[in-house]
Amino acid sequence: MKRAALLFAAALVTACAPAPRQVDPALTELRWTEHREALAGILGFALEGRLADSKGRSGELLWRQYADDRFELRINGPLGVGAVAIDGDAGGVTVRSKDGTETTDDPEGWMQTHLGWHLPLRSLRAWALGIPAPGEVQQLAVDADGHLLSLQQSGWTLRYDDYQRVGVLDLPRRLQAQSDAIRLRLVIDRWTALDLATRS
Repeated sequence: MKRAALLFAAALVTACAPAPRQVDPALTELRWTEHREALAGILGFALEGRLADSKGRSGELLWRQYADDRFELRINGPLGVGAVAIDGDAGGVTVRSKDGTETTDDPEGWMQTHLGWHLPLRSLRAWALGIPAPGEVQQLAVDADGHLLSLQQSGWTLRYDDYQRVGVLDLPRRLQAQSDAIRLRLVIDRWTALDLATRS
């Protein structure tokens, strides 16, 4: 009797469970295309967040991206060498740290030497927005709403764990980026100063 009651309860729970969401591949592709094109139209932005590496070190991240591809990046906290400010573009930057000011045309090399890891600056702008950077993509997965779930590109694997609504756009809230050398976690607390102007 008790066994029959348990079987009945299990059947009842199964019957009441919501049906799995049906995924239409064509609709998913359309939503991804529309979402990607909308994000590609963002020329500039500012974000505030927290960055942590696989060694348990963390720090605050402030990033301002301009329409002309210049950026201002601030990392504050115990993540590597303390407070670091990097201004410029992917081709050449000025780095300010506790060791002084240095100009370099290899910002990723500077970060690798001084921090023990680096951010892929040439791809970071697109990845932060939740779209692939220009160039070859090894793997890409999106959800039914057209949001990027995972991406393999340029030796990095990215996983997008959460999104947030900013105006009419869905932008990443939490993501992970991993290379052969390091795993980084980024939590974006705030997106501001979105520049949605159209490129000429």
